[in-house]
Amino acid sequence: MRSAATAQMRSRNSWGRGPPVDEKMQAALDWARQSLKEMGVFEAEDGLRWAAAHGIVVSVWRNSPVEDAHASRPTSRRKALHDGTMFARNTWLTRQAFDALGSESRFRFYDLEDLILDRDLVWPGCEGTLTDFGWGFLGDIKKHVRHHIGMLAHFERRLLPEDFLLFAGAPRIGTHVDHYGMPRWPACVEAAMSRLHGEDEEFWRTRHDLMTRIGPAPAGITGSLEATRERLLDAPWELVADNLDWFAWNPILQPACATP
Repeated sequence: MRSAATAQMRSRNSWGRGPPVDEKMQAALDWARQSLKEMGVFEAEDGLRWAAAHGIVVSVWRNSPVEDAHASRPTSRRKALHDGTMFARNTWLTRQAFDALGSESRFRFYDLEDLILDRDLVWPGCEGTLTDFGWGFLGDIKKHVRHHIGMLAHFERRLLPEDFLLFAGAPRIGTHVDHYGMPRWPACVEAAMSRLHGEDEEFWRTRHDLMTRIGPAPAGITGSLEATRERLLDAPWELVADNLDWFAWNPILQPACATP
């Protein structure tokens, strides 16, 4: 049972104003906390903040009309938005969201909105801009991003700081815990490095046919495996989209316990 002091704290947001959190919201926050705990989020360094960053990218960007652009054929005006480009874009935006959550600026989410919607910025690790990859969907992407950023700003004013991170991280519940920044990502990277070094014979035996279809790793990955390891861990977009395309949906990034 919560103490009276804790209950009083939970009735106020980070700015010390706004309506109390109602029972329905509190139940949702308690569920999010338990679910994220089961995902190992609280055991990882800055785990809740990373989960919140992922949740923001999922709701604001990934599950937006950009998915329609990703699934559509390229045109004379729109570049192909392949898996490697999305890998680079999503990981870079996750890092930007993580940094925004650590900022003291009251306008941090609007700064993030400007960054996401910048039509002239060349996406790190990619050869194009939002205009190049999103042409034909730009208006819908803009509406979606602005709506969800506004929602984040609204709930940031209502909730205590940790409760807001729980709210922001909730979209990650039930999705991949093995993406960049999430608790299992380091294990995924180490598994891939072991296999690229020619180890893990069981993996190569059971996945032989699939890995043959995927093909050998590009020279940009194998040229320096230690550099690849460091970039995957800290800044995957620096591997550039063409190299990341080889990793997309590749079981080589699955921890050993996840392989058949």
